[in-house]
Amino acid sequence: MKKENKPIISDEFLDKLAEEINQLYGEPAEEESEDYKNNG
Repeated sequence: MKKENKPIISDEFLDKLAEEINQLYGEPAEEESEDYKNNG
C-alpha cells in the first residue's frame, strides 16, 4: 500500500491565481515564455 501525497496547493488554485495575475499584469508574450523555458 502506497500512501498518496496530496499537494498543498491544488492545480485549480494555481490556475485561478495565474488567471488573476494575468488580468492584473497582462498575459506573458510568447517570446518571453520561450526564452524562459530555454534559458530558465
